[in-house]
Amino acid sequence: VEIPFKPARVLLQDFTGVPAVVDLASMRDAMNKLGSDSNKINPLVPVDLVVDHSLQIVEAMSENAAQANMELEFQRNKERFAFLKWGSTAFRNMLVVP
Repeated sequence: VEIPFKPARVLLQDFTGVPAVVDLASMRDAMNKLGSDSNKINPLVPVDLVVDHSLQIVEAMSENAAQANMELEFQRNKERFAFLKWGSTAFRNMLVVP
């Protein structure tokens, strides 16, 4: 017995969401190389990608420890965050939640 599964929305966290955005970007690149309209490549259902922090504690027990650790996180993950920001504007039906 086959049961059709047609979700109305997809919820991803960044560990699985980043590869999904990479796949969509790769498909757009392939469409461009074929001379087709790459803007046709979009999720068919709404996608919410939740970016949780990959915070690593480097500094502790000081007044500015939280701020210093957050700044380090953004420095270390600058490229990933920039890519996800691009994906949130490049694709319809995609919301990236920081």
